[in-house]
Amino acid sequence: MLNRLLNILNNLSTGSRSAISYFTIIFFALLASITAIVLLQFSKNIDERLSKNFAPAINATKDIHLIIDESNRHSAAIVNQNDKASRLKLQKILDKQYRRRKIFLIELFQEPGLDKAKKMFITVDQAYSEVMVKQRELLKITTPVNNTEASQKLLAEIKEDIRRLELNIDEIERNVIDASNFLQSEKYKSYRTLRFSLLIMMIILVLIAGISLIITNETIVNPVKQVSELLKIMGKGEIVKFEETTERKDEIGDMIESAKNLSLGMKNKADVAFQIGKGNYEIEVPLQGKNDKLGRALLEMRNNLMQSKQTEAKNLHELELYTKNLEKRNKELDQFAYITSHDLKSPLRGINNLAEWIEEDMRESMTDETRKYFQMLKGRVHRMEALINSLLKYSRAGRISNEIELVNINVVVKEVLKRLSPDNKFAIYLDNNFPNVMANYQDMDDIFYELISNAMKHNFNASPIINVTYKTENNYFVFCVADNGSGISKEYHQKIFTIFQTLETRDKVESVGAGLAIVKKIVEENGGAVWIESEEGAGAKFYFKWLIPNTQNS
Repeated sequence: MLNRLLNILNNLSTGSRSAISYFTIIFFALLASITAIVLLQFSKNIDERLSKNFAPAINATKDIHLIIDESNRHSAAIVNQNDKASRLKLQKILDKQYRRRKIFLIELFQEPGLDKAKKMFITVDQAYSEVMVKQRELLKITTPVNNTEASQKLLAEIKEDIRRLELNIDEIERNVIDASNFLQSEKYKSYRTLRFSLLIMMIILVLIAGISLIITNETIVNPVKQVSELLKIMGKGEIVKFEETTERKDEIGDMIESAKNLSLGMKNKADVAFQIGKGNYEIEVPLQGKNDKLGRALLEMRNNLMQSKQTEAKNLHELELYTKNLEKRNKELDQFAYITSHDLKSPLRGINNLAEWIEEDMRESMTDETRKYFQMLKGRVHRMEALINSLLKYSRAGRISNEIELVNINVVVKEVLKRLSPDNKFAIYLDNNFPNVMANYQDMDDIFYELISNAMKHNFNASPIINVTYKTENNYFVFCVADNGSGISKEYHQKIFTIFQTLETRDKVESVGAGLAIVKKIVEENGGAVWIESEEGAGAKFYFKWLIPNTQNS
């Protein structure tokens, strides 16, 4: 069978025989490596998920169970023993401890595979919120000198509610443990598959390597020995004239003849290439015929270098002129925007002042309808002024500035929230620690101000929530500002980033529609991108990505 295989391969070219042998070995080696990498990466991902999410989720669930149980004991101690320490501890649980652990646990339950546990915990959280209301009521009506029947009744209700909650929490914990065990089993399956696959691949590689060794020795190695001495000289980089002859009619014989012909023109071409490298573009390039591709390549290289040298100075001069013209136009644009906004604001302020004077002079004789028209007039003036300010801000947004520095996003977000002063009804959640980015501080302030104020302004939910988070993706930080508002249909996802475009009527929401356009311009002119993920009735998530500092020059 081996002889028959050798006869078949001998009818092929030398290159084909080598390619078949080597590519067969490489294919199976790559297949084994890829299989091992994929399975090991799969197991590694499972281990990371278990250590980063599932194990902490189990512990966090137990902590929630302990906190709720502790609140139950303190409630009983308050009613039955008038314990002041229990009163303080219960107050601390209600104000801080439970909320912190709840937020941490909800973040862990974002992991795929814990969806059921997440839904169950949301139900538990809603139920415990009602219990917390009763516990706060207990703190109000129970005093060290007043242990009423109402307190006892309320305590009994709290105990019964917590008993049911603890059963649900136990079910959540079992659900998380089951999900963790399932991942463990998947990991062990991958290990078994890896061992079996590697064993099969090793056997196949050994067999193929042995066959390839025999074929290579018979069809390539022995014939190559006949020409190795001839090629050894050229392999050292020397240019010689061959005098040897050969009777071989295969590729190796053709190689010897080709080497003879090649050496005839190499020396002259080497001298020519050396002269061209030194900048002598007037030298003549010798050609050995119409098919002398190397000679034609040298000739084309010489001509191109000569042309490049002639056009280099011209291009440099044009680039200098273009740069100066661009700087001039940018300055003119800034000046135009400033003068235009200033000239437009002055008559607007005059119109507003005249309206106020007329309204003051005619106060006693004006009808209600007239007053309404005056208010509408002043409102339109103020809106026009806001549009001018937004246009000026948009024209200057994202300009490359020398004031690039390492900006602490924690400071930016806190300052923005301080200026916005959201109502107590807003629940605002922030990542534990935002990164530092290389940016202009005012640009980052504008971005987060517009995104957070937009989430507040258009959120009409009875219990509005805003989440500000980030993650790393390739060479970027990806920031997200999410809300639980009414959401935006996909057909408007591009429209909202166009300046002066709003989805709500201007009488319903006070907005000129420039904020998101300013965000888009700043981010894109700094090498990032902005997008939205939202559906109508399902809230909105605004994302933007910003280069990680140590990658901005790479």
